[in-house]
Amino acid sequence: MEKLKDTFFRAYFTMNVPRIIVRTDASVYTVISINDSFSRLTGIAEAHASGQSLFDLLKLEKDGTNGQQQLLDSCLAYAIQNNEQTNIPEFETFIISNGLRIQRWWKLELLPVIEVNGSGAYAVISVTDVTEHLLIQKQLDLAKANEQSLQEELAATNEELAAANEELNATIENLRQSQENLQELNNELENKVSLRTADLLLAQAELTSQHILMETILNEVPAGICVLKGAEMNLELVNAKLLQLWKRKKNIIGKPLTEVMPELLDQEFPEILNEVYVTGSPFSKSEAYAELIIDGVKTPVYRDFSYTPIKDNQGNTHSIVALTIDVTGRALARIREQQLMEEQSAINEELSAANEELAATNEELHEAQENQDRLIAVLARSEARFRNLIIEAPVAICVLKGTDYVIDAVNDEGLKILNKQSDIIGKSLRAALSEQERRPLQELLKMVSRSGETYYGNEVRAQFESDGQPEDGYFNFIFKPVKTSQDSIEEVIIVATNVTDLVNARNEKESAEVKLGLAIEAARMGSWYINAATNALEYNPTLAVLFGYEGSEPMTYEQAISRVTDDYRQKLEWEIEQAITHGGVYDMTYTMRRFNDEKIIWLRSLGKIHQDNQGNYTIFSGVVMDITEQKQDEQRKNDFIGMVSHELKTPLTSLNGYAQILHSKAKKQEDSFAINVLSKVTDQVKRMTTLINGFLNISRLESGKIHLVLQEFYLDELVRENIEEAELLSTAHEIIFKPCAPVLVKADRDKIGSVISNMISNAIKYSPNGIKKIEIQCQTTASAAQISVKDFGMGIAAADIPKLFDRFYRVESNQMHLISGFGIGLYLCSEIINHHHGKIWVESEPDQGSTFHFSLPLN
Repeated sequence: MEKLKDTFFRAYFTMNVPRIIVRTDASVYTVISINDSFSRLTGIAEAHASGQSLFDLLKLEKDGTNGQQQLLDSCLAYAIQNNEQTNIPEFETFIISNGLRIQRWWKLELLPVIEVNGSGAYAVISVTDVTEHLLIQKQLDLAKANEQSLQEELAATNEELAAANEELNATIENLRQSQENLQELNNELENKVSLRTADLLLAQAELTSQHILMETILNEVPAGICVLKGAEMNLELVNAKLLQLWKRKKNIIGKPLTEVMPELLDQEFPEILNEVYVTGSPFSKSEAYAELIIDGVKTPVYRDFSYTPIKDNQGNTHSIVALTIDVTGRALARIREQQLMEEQSAINEELSAANEELAATNEELHEAQENQDRLIAVLARSEARFRNLIIEAPVAICVLKGTDYVIDAVNDEGLKILNKQSDIIGKSLRAALSEQERRPLQELLKMVSRSGETYYGNEVRAQFESDGQPEDGYFNFIFKPVKTSQDSIEEVIIVATNVTDLVNARNEKESAEVKLGLAIEAARMGSWYINAATNALEYNPTLAVLFGYEGSEPMTYEQAISRVTDDYRQKLEWEIEQAITHGGVYDMTYTMRRFNDEKIIWLRSLGKIHQDNQGNYTIFSGVVMDITEQKQDEQRKNDFIGMVSHELKTPLTSLNGYAQILHSKAKKQEDSFAINVLSKVTDQVKRMTTLINGFLNISRLESGKIHLVLQEFYLDELVRENIEEAELLSTAHEIIFKPCAPVLVKADRDKIGSVISNMISNAIKYSPNGIKKIEIQCQTTASAAQISVKDFGMGIAAADIPKLFDRFYRVESNQMHLISGFGIGLYLCSEIINHHHGKIWVESEPDQGSTFHFSLPLN
C-alpha cells in the first residue's frame, strides 16, 4: 500500500478523470477505491464501491455483457503479466439512473502499479465516457450509408430505363430485318434442295456401281482379305479366297476373329492386331508361321500378311484390313533347299579341315625345332634378367645354392644388411660369414631344407651394423626353397625388408592413442565411434556413465538416439546424417534423459568423419561431454539479469515521473538551467530504461518466456511512425524513405517496431562523421516483405559481419571506443525476426557505410 500513499500517485488518482483502484492478486479484482469523478459518472458512492468485485461494480454478469467480462479479465491479466499499460478503446456497459438501465460506452486505460519492493498487487483503471461520441458517429455512419444507398438505387434505375428503351428500339428494327432475311433464305433453300436431290440420285447410282465392282475385285483377287471392326476384331467382311484358306463359311461374318479361330489365342497374331489398332501403324510380315485347325486337324502353314488400319476424320482407328497370301509350299521348299545346302557345306568343310590338319602337322614339326633353339636363348636372357632384378631390387635378396649354401647372388641391400662387400659372391656361407653372423641363418636354412616349406618371418627384431655402429631393427623376411624335378633342394632364396620405421611409427601411434584415451578419461569425456555404413556404435566406459547406461548388452545407436529429448532428436539425427554425407566437423549441443534415473542432462557432442584404408569416408568418431552445470550457470545468470532488470524498472519509472514534474515546474518558473538539466536527466533515464528493457528481453528470450502478440498491420505505416520518432530525437540526419505499396503483415507490431527503431538509431549512431543521410526502403515479393536501412558511415569489416548478431558482440576499432553500447540491440533484432520465421542480414564495407535488411513472410 506504500505506493498508493505516494503524493505523486495520489495527485494522479484524484485528477478530473474517473478512476478505480483494484487489487490484482485475486481473480475477482476487488475494488480498493474510486475517485469523485467516477462517483459523478456512475452515481455510486465510494463507501458502496469499496470491497466489491470489479465485475459487480461495472454490473458485468458472470457470462459477461456481450463478452465484456472476458475482455476486461484478459486485458487486465496481460497488463499485469507484462507490466505494461493496456487500453480498451470501446467497452460496452450500463449505468442505473433514476431506476432506468442506460447503455454506455467507455474507453478504459489499465495501468499496473508496482510497489517499491517490486511486487505488483494493484492496478489503476481510468474511464473515459465515449458514449455520445460513438452514438453520434453511428448516426452519421447510418445517415451516410442510407444516402449512398438511395443515390445508388436512383442511378441504377435511370440506367435500367435508358437501357430498356434502347433495347426495345433495337428489337423492333431486328424483327423487321429478320422478316426480310427469312423470305430470302426460304427462296434460296428451295433452289438448293432441288439441286441437292438431283446430285444425291447421281451419287447413289455411282456408289451402287462402285460397290458391285469392289465385291467383284475382292472375290476374284488371289489373296485372302477381311475387315476386322473395333477392338473386339469382329469380322465385318471376308472374301471368298480367305474363306477357302480357312475352310470356313460366310456365317462367320459378324463374329470375333478369336471365336472363329480360337487356336490363334496362343499365337502372335491377336497381339499384333491389338498393337495396330492402338497405335494406328500398319504391320506386315513374310512367311509367318502359324498353326490353324483345318478340317479338325492342327495344320502348320506359312502366310505373307499385312494389317492396315482404317481411321476416321479425327485420326482414330475403327477397323483393320487384313490381307493374307498362302506361301506354305514356297516356304517348305526354301527350307528344304537350305537344309540340303547346309549338309553339303558341312561335308566340304570336313574335307578341307582334314587337308589343313595334315599340312599343320608338318609345320609343327618344323617349328618345334626352331622353338627349341629360341628357348635356349630365352633361358639365357632370363637368367641374366633375373640377376639384374636381384641387384636392382629395393629389398635385400640373396640366393644360396647347394648343400654348402654357396652365395650365388646378393644385391646391394643384402650386402648392406650383412655389412659385407661383393667379394663374398661365389663363397660358401661358412667362408663368407663368421660363426656368430651365420648362426641364426643356419638354423632357419636347416629347417627349410628339412621341411621343404617356405618360412615367413614378420617384424623379427635383429641387430645389424649401420655406418660401422651396431643398430637394432625389425625385418620381414622369406626363406624360399627351390626344388629340382627330383624334389631335392637346389637353392634357397632369401628376401628381407627393413620395417624398422614402420614398426616405430606404429608403436608411436599406439602410444599416442593410449595417451589420448587417458586424457579423455581424465577429462570425463565419453568417446564414441559410429560405422557410417551400419550405424554400429562403439564407446568407452565414461560415455556409458554419462548416459547412465547399465545394461548387460552393449548400447546401440538407436538406444542412444531414443534418449535424446523430442525437441532435439530430429535436429541431432539430421546433423549426424549431414556430417556422414558431406563430411566436415559435427558439433551439437542437446538434452537427453539418462537411462538409469530419467534425469535430463545437457551434452555437447563433437565429431568428424575420416577415410578408411580404402579411401571411403566410413569412420565417424568423436567425444561427448556433460555441460549440465555450465547450462545451469547460464540459466542462473539469465534469471539474475531478468530479476535485476525488472527491479530496476520501478525506481526508474518513479525517477522519470519526478523528473517530468520538476521539468513542468521549471517551465512554469522559466528556469532555463533546470529545464536543460532535467531534459538531460529524462534522456538518460530513457536510455537506461532502453538498456534495462534490452537485458530483460534477453532474459526472456533465453528462458523461452517471450511471447508474440500477433496482429495484422501495415508495415509501411509502422516504418513511417518510427521515422517520425527518430526525426524528433535527431535533427542532424536526413532520413529518406522509399516506400512500397501498402503491405499487410501479421506479426507482433511492438516488437517489429523495436527492430526498425534499433536499425534507424544504429544508422544515426554509427555515421557521426559520414554523409548525414539515411535511406530506408520497402520492397515486397510474392512471399515476403523486406525493409532495408542504409547509412553512409564507418561501415563494418568483413571479419566482423558473421558475429555481428551474436549476443554482447561489439566491433573493436578506434572509432567504436567513442560510442557506448553493450552489443545486445542487433542480437535482440535477430531473435525477434527469427521468432517470426523471417531473415535478417547486413551488407557493409569499411568507410563506405552499411545496409541492414530484414524480411517477414507474408503467409
